[in-house]
Amino acid sequence: MGRKRDLAIFCHKMEQALHSGFDIERALMVVQDEEKGLLADAVRRTYEGVRRGKSLSLSMRKDELVFTSELVSLIYVTEQTGRIEYAFHRMAEKFDRQSEIESKLVTASIYPAIVMIVFVISLFAVASVWGFLPHAILAVAAIICIIVILIATKYSADTVSRNSKIVGNVFIKLPVIGRMILERELADFADNMATFYACGVPIDKGLEYCVSALSYEVLRDKVLKAASWVRRGNPLSQALLMQAVFPPDLIHSLKIGEESGNVDGMLIKIAEYYRLDTKNRTDMLMNLMR
Repeated sequence: MGRKRDLAIFCHKMEQALHSGFDIERALMVVQDEEKGLLADAVRRTYEGVRRGKSLSLSMRKDELVFTSELVSLIYVTEQTGRIEYAFHRMAEKFDRQSEIESKLVTASIYPAIVMIVFVISLFAVASVWGFLPHAILAVAAIICIIVILIATKYSADTVSRNSKIVGNVFIKLPVIGRMILERELADFADNMATFYACGVPIDKGLEYCVSALSYEVLRDKVLKAASWVRRGNPLSQALLMQAVFPPDLIHSLKIGEESGNVDGMLIKIAEYYRLDTKNRTDMLMNLMR
């Protein structure tokens, strides 16, 4: 079972326990005995922290790498408004979606892996018969080295694009892949803003809290700038429009939500739209891999 799936189950259990009337300490006490591995240790330490009088978010922050910074930040925000149960509900849904995507990626990679293994075995078999086995081994080793170099290059490029405003701005504008990355980020952004808005968090503060959930520095910078525009009295749609990175359909939908007084509902619809579009594009890429 994957890490995201474990976190989804943990959030579901916490939501159910809190919904049943348990306080935070008792909910953690019940859940901690059902977890395993690193998550079990993290939940146990969180329980001990809460039992000693610390807040849930402060107790979880020591194991932020296990719980994820997004979950810890959302718990911190909802503690101020008494909506912790809602935070676990929203994060359980998100971890479920991420787990599903990871499962699809693993499934899609099985067939290419099998084809590659069969090809290598067949190559070695033919090479041993025709007497060029050493050359075949060198060829396979060269292919493996190229694959490793490509993966390392991709990882380095991804790291640079996340941490560099200039490179990140170019990266998210790439055809297909860039659109998928931007839509994934915007779905998380809209989802978190909907949660903060529903919990009564001021819009500028909600924008600042959303920064921790964004992966790309260029987007984090734009959101922080949008928060400063909101503090000057601008509506959210206008503040995002001024950043020249958020798509027109998002701005238009937000304006409708602001005019109808249903901003949180519109943000949820925006998140659902981007997730569905990302899912369709991911499925298309997965089909090409098969």
